[in-house]
Amino acid sequence: MRLTRSPLLRLTWNELRRRKVTRAAAVYALVAWVILQLAEITYDPLGLPGWALTWTVLGAVLGFPVVLVLAWFFDVSSRGIVREHGVAGATGRMFALVVVLFTVAGVGWWLSTIYGTGTGGDDARAGVHSDAPANAIAVLPFDDMSPQRDHRHLADGIAEELLDRLARMQGLRVAARTSSFALRDFAGDVREIGRLLNVRWVLEGSVRKAEGRVRITAQLIDAADGYHVWSETYDRPDQDLFALQDEVTEAIAGQLARRVGGIAGQAAGEMSTRSPEALELYLQGRLAWRQRTPASLEQAETLFQQAVARDPEFAHAWAGLADTYLLQADYGIRPLDEAIVLAEPAAVRAVTLRPQLGEAWATLGLLRSSAGQREAGKRSLEEAMRLDPRYEMAPMWLAAIYGREGRLDRQREVLERAVELNPLEPVINSNYANLLAGLGEVAAARDVLDRVLAITPDDPLLLRSLAQIELNAGRLARALELARRAHAVDARAPASVALLVEVLAALEDFAAAETLARQLPERNPLRPVLLQSLGLRRGESTVQPALAERAQALLGSGEVLTDRDRDAMLMVALAWMRGGDPAGAAALLRAVVGEPERVREEAALLDAASVLVRALQLADEPDEAARYDRVLGEVAGPWLAQAGQSATIEYARALLALHDNDRAGALAQLQRAYDAGFRQRWLLDHDPRLDVLRDAPELARLSRRIGDELAGLRQSLAAR
Repeated sequence: MRLTRSPLLRLTWNELRRRKVTRAAAVYALVAWVILQLAEITYDPLGLPGWALTWTVLGAVLGFPVVLVLAWFFDVSSRGIVREHGVAGATGRMFALVVVLFTVAGVGWWLSTIYGTGTGGDDARAGVHSDAPANAIAVLPFDDMSPQRDHRHLADGIAEELLDRLARMQGLRVAARTSSFALRDFAGDVREIGRLLNVRWVLEGSVRKAEGRVRITAQLIDAADGYHVWSETYDRPDQDLFALQDEVTEAIAGQLARRVGGIAGQAAGEMSTRSPEALELYLQGRLAWRQRTPASLEQAETLFQQAVARDPEFAHAWAGLADTYLLQADYGIRPLDEAIVLAEPAAVRAVTLRPQLGEAWATLGLLRSSAGQREAGKRSLEEAMRLDPRYEMAPMWLAAIYGREGRLDRQREVLERAVELNPLEPVINSNYANLLAGLGEVAAARDVLDRVLAITPDDPLLLRSLAQIELNAGRLARALELARRAHAVDARAPASVALLVEVLAALEDFAAAETLARQLPERNPLRPVLLQSLGLRRGESTVQPALAERAQALLGSGEVLTDRDRDAMLMVALAWMRGGDPAGAAALLRAVVGEPERVREEAALLDAASVLVRALQLADEPDEAARYDRVLGEVAGPWLAQAGQSATIEYARALLALHDNDRAGALAQLQRAYDAGFRQRWLLDHDPRLDVLRDAPELARLSRRIGDELAGLRQSLAAR
């Protein structure tokens, strides 16, 4: 048997080589591969429809057997194309033909696996396994293919509008905008995107705007196997943008309805304007707003103002304008009282124009909570979540209110809902990580931030949050590295400057910290706060003029303060106490804290209340001190019981031990704080709440130990 097969195979191979079939096959395969690669790269930028690539692949496959057959029967010689005459036997020729047919079938199968477009392939892929919900889709940012690449905002806006419309379809789960857009430059394939966002389907595409026309190319991909299941190109005058978005959304809905059951109820045309110019300005404004830098927020303010000027009935733009004012205050760019005055009419206008717009109610909730109206803020944010369960900013802002109230379990629950809605949103993950760190779950907090930084490694907010966690954990070299990275990315942001100043101050490099703080503009409200903090760390009792003026205005006014203002007034009170005026400090802190019962409602006042107790004791008001001290003990104990272990928490437990007149317990807690990373030596030296421990040698030794460590670390960092 072996003797009869060997000559047959040898004769067949010789016949294929003699007729140059193998050479023709190799040359054709190489040329076809190059053509297909070029097609895959260039067809989309050229605006060619999705079926163009499909037909190119099909042509390559069908051309392969034609080339093989022609190579078998014909040859190119000096006489031109001539017919070949076989020399092998009939059996050899028949076997060669069978080999050719098998080669064609194999190459066709191989090309179909590489360039399969999914047409008619749903049944073939029905067995593909995916852990993601079958009704979950992510909309990636569309590429800007305009000639000047100057319409990214439009490409992003169209993708976002498609996302919003798809999210309004009953039975369909849509990944949040920030999470999917964070993957703009992601190097992994679509299957990895599906895993990160926990979606089965991915929509990608491109937008080209030129000469008064808009062309949208959209492609639907199965994230389980990476196959394209649908692709189409739409070309319309740019004045027909709304109708074009409706058409694309309906087409995608139809494709998904064929593949996933229970999808219905598509609601088109939800954007509250029919002005293409106003819409484009709004889209640019939201793009700038999400970047959260001083320059981008200034740009967002201008764009939203232009949008409402084009269409005064545009509720989304009014909400965006109010959000911008409030965010400017949150990031230390504009005084809060000024931001509230500007934001209030815009937020009320948005809700009045569109009472069913969840985004507008969320804006109103943020405004009310910023103005100290916590209960009204909660009601507005809960209404926003009812109207639009997909809008992740509403639960994030609501969680902040629960945090100020000390309801940490509820804060965590609501924040985790926001993370679920938008798992890659930097500001949500930053808030969540800060909460975990505050509860003593420092490792978990790092994991949260590292997960998002792996996708967006240069996001300044994430870098600042991780730097703050490392600072509180006593990892000062790492905190300095992260703070410098954040400052390099966003040097104009007051928050980046403030954090770097804080890290340098923790290292007791006061000269560098003060130089940096003085680089902030004179009218920036953070400048005097940072300089006051540096003075306290150095043991000074002077008060920055701007803060002294603010303190005098606060006395007797009954004004509700922001977190930043409260911290600033606490520093003023500490400086007055150090300067020998505990009565003035007590009066100021009474204005900050209010009546003792208010501490029960707002756990964020615990620190100021504890300093107030000490100021009242020094001012010889024991009865008043006891009134606050009683409530303080009742609130602080249960609050600390919720937390785990961290440097900040252990220091707070040391203060609680002193409240219970337990000197030994307080010293033991301070040692635990040090073991957990506490390195804030200035508190050991100057915190008036530790006055009863000043004669304890353990406290002095701990202070010297930290001082020696900081000096060695500064020397090590300088040598790098």
